[in-house]
Amino acid sequence: MADGGPAADAGLVARARDGDVEAFGRLVERHQDHIYNAVYHLVGSEQDAEDIAQDVFMRAYSHLNGFQGRARFSTWLYGIMLNAVRSHWRRAGPRRTVSLEGAGDETRADPPATGDGPVRRAVRREHVDAVRGAIAELEEEWREIIVLRDIRGLSYEELAETLDLPAGTVKSRLHRARAALRDKLEPLMGGVGEGL
Repeated sequence: MADGGPAADAGLVARARDGDVEAFGRLVERHQDHIYNAVYHLVGSEQDAEDIAQDVFMRAYSHLNGFQGRARFSTWLYGIMLNAVRSHWRRAGPRRTVSLEGAGDETRADPPATGDGPVRRAVRREHVDAVRGAIAELEEEWREIIVLRDIRGLSYEELAETLDLPAGTVKSRLHRARAALRDKLEPLMGGVGEGL
């Protein structure tokens, strides 16, 4: 997200509500990578992530007058994103796991590490693939909370607002999700998931 934070978003939202398409374009620029990456981590397909992210911004534009400003604009967008992802999952039928083929591809906000040798990069890539695969196997509600908290960095308050849950429920769901992820990672990585 570009400089300016929530205050800049509020000004852009006000201008976009008044019909300034360029202001909404700036909002898209500020948030598109965050939304795309969150969607990608949830669905595991670059094409689906691009389609869903585009749908998120189309929904946001058409419902901009529904944004009341009680939460941050980014939190409101994450709520729209979750609804779009859940719609995708319903249309896709039975839950699919993310294929590890292509899961190692870099997403827009994950630049390759520099200064590491090829062996270290290969080991890191194996770990990333294992984590992505384990996240893909989680129940949807646990996958959502892991991605939003541990990958996207939303605060507990933002999670509660986005998921429309009490803070205590968010914390207990996150605890259970991390335990499930740890259980999936331990056999694959020999204790690497212990810090979760």
